[in-house]
Amino acid sequence: MDPELRRAVRLRARFRCEYCQLPEAHAAVAPFQIEHIVARQHGGPTVLANLALACHHDNLHKGPNLTGIDPVTRKLVRLFHPRRMKWARHFEWDGPFLRGLTPIGRATILVPQMNHEDRVELRRTLLREGVFRP
Repeated sequence: MDPELRRAVRLRARFRCEYCQLPEAHAAVAPFQIEHIVARQHGGPTVLANLALACHHDNLHKGPNLTGIDPVTRKLVRLFHPRRMKWARHFEWDGPFLRGLTPIGRATILVPQMNHEDRVELRRTLLREGVFRP
């Protein structure tokens, strides 16, 4: 991928995961990745409009998925698309826990396991230290 395209994605995201909002400066495992929102295997192009900055955890668990099951309605719904959807419409913070406000938000939290106990504990620690402000 072109270095200028990588830089543009990172700057647009303000160096935060576009899914869980974790600042890259607090990445516990690996540097954040440039993620294809619609995976290349599904025809997603490598263009700015289809790229997002994602933490290693969210990107690893989301994989090429485009949909998930909403745990409330049990219906198949598309996942959050950071270029086409507003984050605050689908998610809210409850301390270190991310809450889904819509079927899309709830399914998107489940697929990449955004409230996995390790992620919640990391956010809890960062909140206590005052370095993570959701």
